[in-house]
Amino acid sequence: MTYDVVDAHVHLWSVTDNAWYPALQRMAGQLELPELYSDFLPANYLDAAGEFKVDAFVHVSATTAARTYLDEQSWVEELADRASLNMVTIGTIDPALPESEIIADLEHQARSDRFRGVRVLYDFHPDSTAAHTVLQWLNDRNYVFDLVTQPSGMSAWLKTLERYPDVVVVLEHCGWPSSTTNADRDQWEVAIRACAERTNALCKISGLGMATADISASALRPWVEGTIEVFGWERVAFGSNMPIETIAGSYGQLIESLRSIIGESSDQELQSFYSENARRYYKI
Repeated sequence: MTYDVVDAHVHLWSVTDNAWYPALQRMAGQLELPELYSDFLPANYLDAAGEFKVDAFVHVSATTAARTYLDEQSWVEELADRASLNMVTIGTIDPALPESEIIADLEHQARSDRFRGVRVLYDFHPDSTAAHTVLQWLNDRNYVFDLVTQPSGMSAWLKTLERYPDVVVVLEHCGWPSSTTNADRDQWEVAIRACAERTNALCKISGLGMATADISASALRPWVEGTIEVFGWERVAFGSNMPIETIAGSYGQLIESLRSIIGESSDQELQSFYSENARRYYKI
């Protein structure tokens, strides 16, 4: 069986033209990987993917300069149009804004047919006015909430999400494990099991290289298999997290590792993982 592929977590940027990513620049400096803070455009993605054919994309905003996400949305959509990419977008908001301005920014982004929801990377607390404003708006309009939390924050987020049982939740990066220590692994297992049991969330199997610093099959296997065990094949989705994942290895290495870990799964399970689940949650 052949199956199509949706990359449910990708970033495109031009740091040459747009000073929208100061956190990325700091990250590149801290990791002593200056090449991370460089342009990543559709051609770069295709080069990195090689023979691995991707049919559709979920672009996730990564801007951290104040309120530049509105400009980024327009830029990404023009880029996708020029490259003829089947791409939907996950935007963001500035949680420090007043409620009325948060709603205005959400409404502005929602004018686009590509818009599917939001994630907020920093300073977004589950008991805050900003969180309740965003969740209510998403809930009322049936958009996606891409949840960013490490295991230590999961309990608080689940308590808040109980107030919005109909909101569409996608958990980023396997629940974003803090590290590979036994203690952090145990905390992660408790957190993702709670998320799976108390929500209907889709979990993106993505971003693990940020915790493991290694995307070999042996390094990823316990996290990938653990996530699938908890969420089941109907609630997991592939995401490359490119180009951030290159801090741990190449795109090709990531794909080979996934093939080693799940390659013997059934055709339907692989179709669900690589495409169907992301298409269902993100309405692609």
